[in-house]
Amino acid sequence: MENKEMDLLEVLAKLWSRWKVILKFMLVFAIAGVAIAFLLPRKYTARCTLGLEAEDRTTRISVEGMSAFQGMNVADLRNGKIVSPAMYPDILYSVPFQKELMYFPLFTNEGGEPVTFYSYLTNGGTTDYSPDAGNSVGVEQLTAQEVQCLRYLKNAISIKVDPKDGNLKIEVDMPEARMAAQLAHKVQEMLQQYIAKFRIAKAQAALDFIEGRYQEIKAELEQKQKTLIEFREKQKSQTSIQSQTEEKILSNDYELFFSLYSDMVREREKARIQVKENMPVLTVIEPVVEPTAPSKPNRLLIVLASVLLGFLAGCGWILLSPLFRYFRDFKGTEP
Repeated sequence: MENKEMDLLEVLAKLWSRWKVILKFMLVFAIAGVAIAFLLPRKYTARCTLGLEAEDRTTRISVEGMSAFQGMNVADLRNGKIVSPAMYPDILYSVPFQKELMYFPLFTNEGGEPVTFYSYLTNGGTTDYSPDAGNSVGVEQLTAQEVQCLRYLKNAISIKVDPKDGNLKIEVDMPEARMAAQLAHKVQEMLQQYIAKFRIAKAQAALDFIEGRYQEIKAELEQKQKTLIEFREKQKSQTSIQSQTEEKILSNDYELFFSLYSDMVREREKARIQVKENMPVLTVIEPVVEPTAPSKPNRLLIVLASVLLGFLAGCGWILLSPLFRYFRDFKGTEP
């Protein structure tokens, strides 16, 4: 134990005796740290926090009035698990989402003209863009400049889902404060729209189906009503049993379709309400605020880390330089 203490004291004494060397290392590294801190590009960070839904909603659409005719049963359309919060980052980083974001006018230039992120990153480059752009089989096609933009956006935008706290945090890093804030706000809006689109997909499909059947039954009902009216107009003066029987058949057919039409009106209204109920509500807990100071680089931290690194480098140089000299002299004495 005494030997170890003596060795440690000797090391400390050796370092203290050459404190000027350590100070020089620290000074050189500090200058390098200051240079790095001021040469690195500045980044502004815009943030927002959204509240996640906790309720698992279930769509139940009954079509009892139609079952006797169509055998259709639309039930238990569970939308709560179609898009879980764990899938939100996949939605945000998907190519369609990023391309739509890339070509959306976010800010204006000095001339007051709208500027997209694609145009900003490519120094004014333009291209014709359509959300449905792609080849005949629906495969996304990207140019080299679009790939560059997508890579930049994926690195600039971060999303964190915290199921325990029930919130969703979005952060955007950009060279300009206003651009960061506008991009973060647009990401927030688009994410809400995309999630809503996926969450109501089944309920919307049921509504579309019911809407189609409603239009068909309505057209048939109008045709049967027209047929019944025309028959009655022609048979006003006739009271034969055959005429009464035909009128009764037409009347029953009309009443039957009218009952079916009434059921379809109710079911269509139920489906419309269900679509609205299944619409996810991502409450904005913390809105986007335009940053007033750059978040990166942390210049003070860089300088302090450089000084510490200089101190360690100086100590290492003092302690290891005798060993280096020994090996150099040893190789020099070899025959």
